[in-house]
Amino acid sequence: MSPKSHKQIHYNVALVDKLWNLKRLCEAHLKMHIPLNMVLKDEEYRAELLEKALSTENSELTQLVWDIRQMEDAIVSASHEGKSFKPKKKSRKGIRLHYWGLVTSGLLLFLCGYLFRAFLPLDAGQVFIGQAVAGSQVQATANTHTNKPASTFVAGERAQGPLFRIHGSNTLGEKLAPRLVESWLMAKGATNIATEQGATATEKMISAHINGRVEYVEIHAHGSSTAFTDLMSGKADMGMSSRRIKLQERELLMEKLGDLTEQGSEQIVGLDGLAIVTHPANPISNLSLPQLVNIFSGKVNNWSQLGGKNLPIQLYARDEASGTWDSFKSLVLDPAQASLSPTAQRFESSTQLSDSVAKDEGGIGFIGLPYVRRAKLLSISSAEGSTAIMPTHFTISTEDYPLARRLYFYLPQHNLHAEAEEFAKFSNSERGQGIVEDIGFISQNIKAGQPFANNFYPPEMRDLTLRSQRLSINFRFKDGSDQLDSKSLSDLERLVKYVEVNAPKRLQLFGFSDSEGDKHENLALSLRRAKVVEDHLIKRGIYPLVAKGMGDEAPLASSDTEAGRHINRRVEVWIL
Repeated sequence: MSPKSHKQIHYNVALVDKLWNLKRLCEAHLKMHIPLNMVLKDEEYRAELLEKALSTENSELTQLVWDIRQMEDAIVSASHEGKSFKPKKKSRKGIRLHYWGLVTSGLLLFLCGYLFRAFLPLDAGQVFIGQAVAGSQVQATANTHTNKPASTFVAGERAQGPLFRIHGSNTLGEKLAPRLVESWLMAKGATNIATEQGATATEKMISAHINGRVEYVEIHAHGSSTAFTDLMSGKADMGMSSRRIKLQERELLMEKLGDLTEQGSEQIVGLDGLAIVTHPANPISNLSLPQLVNIFSGKVNNWSQLGGKNLPIQLYARDEASGTWDSFKSLVLDPAQASLSPTAQRFESSTQLSDSVAKDEGGIGFIGLPYVRRAKLLSISSAEGSTAIMPTHFTISTEDYPLARRLYFYLPQHNLHAEAEEFAKFSNSERGQGIVEDIGFISQNIKAGQPFANNFYPPEMRDLTLRSQRLSINFRFKDGSDQLDSKSLSDLERLVKYVEVNAPKRLQLFGFSDSEGDKHENLALSLRRAKVVEDHLIKRGIYPLVAKGMGDEAPLASSDTEAGRHINRRVEVWIL
């Protein structure tokens, strides 16, 4: 490697470290979610973020912005040393776009080499590093979106059919599922991994060279509802959904595929928050769920009715097949027995919806959190007068945010494909969850943090947690029982590993109930929930310091609806 290349890699890695700090500090000071992949890859988004960072007038952020801009200029210079560089023929913006391509591609190769040497056996890691450049060249060819068969991208005997077929949610299928499949294939020692565009923009095929054969995984992302219709018809081996399986879907699939709500069949791959977005100049910063109902049903049609400008409200919504639409409908409209206004513009693409809202001063829409881009993100409260919560990684991880949602993989109990099961396990591993985070969704890897408001809790609990941090999980239960739901059962194992790594830290468990019924009964029920989690942990060798019931104190949502009651029934985990 030439001295120039050495210098450029040094700049690249150092710059990404600075950008990671920029993301972290801006999230703390600006109270907004910032996807790292957007900071790395979107030049306009990054420039806007640097300006916002300066507007905070925070000395640490100001110094960081100065450092980043100096490093940007240094990389531009380093990438164009020599006689062949002719600045008059390329704009500064063009130069920056060129070097950011070098930054991201160089960084990905660096990270891939590091991660796979760390996680794979030594011989596999050595093979992978040696083939990384060749694989990236194949990927670049595949990304031209031709419709040639995968055998034109890699040599070898072509498999007769896919390793498995995963169909369903566009929210998962657009970026997350392809990235997870690519990383899973790499972990298996595959080479020449290529992503090929299918017949439509929502269909992909990921091919790879494994043991002298060209194998591939089929991804069709036509909406969450298609996960269950395609599982039923045998067109898919695995479903992906951005909302939970409906009761009628579960019953319809029961005889053929088994109960898809059981642990192992229903797997949460990550979390997301339904982001409510408006035009950046809109003065309104928070709305309640009842206000959202009135807006999207058309009862409120001017921003002046909400204390804003005298401006007609323009509605933007996802399409009927979208799990994002299903989630919005079930979380916002259905509890109020309301329907979406026919004036709403419908979109298959979250990115297009977000960009359209950002250009329309009267616009408001809902999307997944990674797609906020340049629109304005609003805080949401469960009811008027309740605390409005901004969707952040932490408030979505804990599912405190009223419009948090789970992202699902569904596997049949009968005739399960071994490769699909292996892929699902990889996706839920710490490594797979790191990819979930990188894409911009919320991983299930446990983090310590602070709640959105300490005065939200009763005085007794505030005293007990004075020197504690809250962990980014809540334990929840199956409807009408004290049995932990599928996510909570997986979170138990994550919590055990977290405590082992962070020993001698001690856990504090606080149970909560909804406000239905007698207060004394609610207090006893909340204590029982905390004790259920405590018992599970004791069986795994973890002895919590505290397990207390708080009754119906600190409600996250209104208990007037079943969805609200479900959110309030929880066990929070704190660490001392």
